[in-house]
Amino acid sequence: MNYEKASFFSGATALISVFLSFILIGKHAKNWTSPVQQRNIVIIILMAPLFAVDSFVGILELDEGETVAHIIDTVKECYEAVVIHAFLMLMYDLCGLTSYIQKKKTGSKESLPDGEKMYDLCGLTSYMQKKKTGSKESLPDGVKGRELHVPFPLSLIYGHPHFDMVWLHRLRFWTLQFVVLRPILSIVDLVWVDLMPSDFSKAIGLMITIVLNISVTTAVFALIIFYHAFEVELGAHRPLAKFICIKGVVFFATWQGVVLKILAHFDILHEGHRFSIDELELAWQDLLVCVEMGFLFSPLNLYAFTHSSYGRSDTDQKKKTN
Repeated sequence: MNYEKASFFSGATALISVFLSFILIGKHAKNWTSPVQQRNIVIIILMAPLFAVDSFVGILELDEGETVAHIIDTVKECYEAVVIHAFLMLMYDLCGLTSYIQKKKTGSKESLPDGEKMYDLCGLTSYMQKKKTGSKESLPDGVKGRELHVPFPLSLIYGHPHFDMVWLHRLRFWTLQFVVLRPILSIVDLVWVDLMPSDFSKAIGLMITIVLNISVTTAVFALIIFYHAFEVELGAHRPLAKFICIKGVVFFATWQGVVLKILAHFDILHEGHRFSIDELELAWQDLLVCVEMGFLFSPLNLYAFTHSSYGRSDTDQKKKTN
């Protein structure tokens, strides 16, 4: 690997990812008509440039111990949890469930704002009106009672449940637990495994890996369960493309690292004069991540999270002009 060329190319592709991402965010900012949805969309869009910048810094610091890269890695890992939760909240809002959750927190009896009624795809407007009159709190028939397909092994615990208010908050909790656990585990890993290694580092690392995998799997299960139950309502909003943008980033970054280790094991990837085999693996992985963020996932975000469905009406544009 030519280090100078790799540094230049990774920097260029990382810059492309940042440029495309902020162009898309700017377009959403100019058409800010659905704050709840677009706030979550912006959170998701920022994932690709964060991964790209992290990988670029990793290549730059290859000779210097990667101290800054380790810190950015920790931020990146924590941000992944935030993005998964943001995606569930986005799907909730597309089905009109965000307003219910907000009013459940505050105890407000107000009806849905006009700007959110157009996204009430699951018939929750009538539910909120009933709630205002003092009716017993319950999800409407169009939402309540939908069968949820809980993946194994959680199906052994929950069986074949049906969607109700309990599951509305349970799925949200499943993503929130990852948001809380991820930074705790990342900090523990950074301090006691990377920065202050000891005889217990391997055991700590193993425990972190086990807990982390359980946590992230539970959070992803929440996305899959909700999407499967509301597939029809979400179909017009390109949910599969959105999901690929989120999990594809992590999937590529993880499995290409495994492939590189296999290549190194069979001596296809050789140790160089300047870097060890482990450093070369990291360099190749960082370079590939930069290329994927710049040429694949950031452009895909333009399609999956398009601003076009949030365009302001002609009347709004005229008022703004005047």
